[in-house]
Amino acid sequence: MEMKVIIPAREGSKGLPGKNLKNLCGKPLVDHTILKALELFNSSSIILTTDSKEILHRGEKYGIKTILRPKELAKDNSPIIKTILHASNYAEKNFSMKCDQIMLLQPTYPIRDTLEIKKAIQFFEEKKLDALVSVVEMEEHPCECVFFNQEDYSNWKFLKDPNKKTNRQSYSGNYFFINGNFYIADLESLKLNNSFLFNQTRFFKCDGRYKVDIDDKYDFEFAEFCLSKINN
Repeated sequence: MEMKVIIPAREGSKGLPGKNLKNLCGKPLVDHTILKALELFNSSSIILTTDSKEILHRGEKYGIKTILRPKELAKDNSPIIKTILHASNYAEKNFSMKCDQIMLLQPTYPIRDTLEIKKAIQFFEEKKLDALVSVVEMEEHPCECVFFNQEDYSNWKFLKDPNKKTNRQSYSGNYFFINGNFYIADLESLKLNNSFLFNQTRFFKCDGRYKVDIDDKYDFEFAEFCLSKINN
């Protein structure tokens, strides 16, 4: 089964309006993910789904499949799974594309390592997994992370009980953060679980050197800094 890539790129954004078309080191943000996808897959296996005609033109420029997404699937609270299922159904009906296995690449994560993703795809296929999600090791010491309700501070708790050992040297790892680099799953598992995260999901540890997931202008500026370092 050939894997297909879905790139969801909304016109709107609460944290940084118009971010998918915002110029990042010489090209629109969405272009960085399209170009990365083209390093990994044939153009005929890549789908850009968006509610913006201008973003749609970015996909057309690179010769990938494009879908004009319904506005009800492009709101701030629209579940990404519904967008993926809409894209896979549309692709099968209109492009004769079977999306049995899907890789989700979100434009908000512009700095990806091609070799790393190739290894993840190989791992997914060789192990015959249902889902594989990228993670990085947490920088924050879990013994120093607390949970509390801001209206009732009396019930706070540690993410991991420090047991009077809060120094970083006592931390053995094994706590990870879902970084947004990529999500892979077979379509039937997505339909069944309505998520990439379920009991059979496995995780792929990524290099945390450039973990930039853009939500606001500060993330965007950090991405610019990281890309300038990489390009120089």
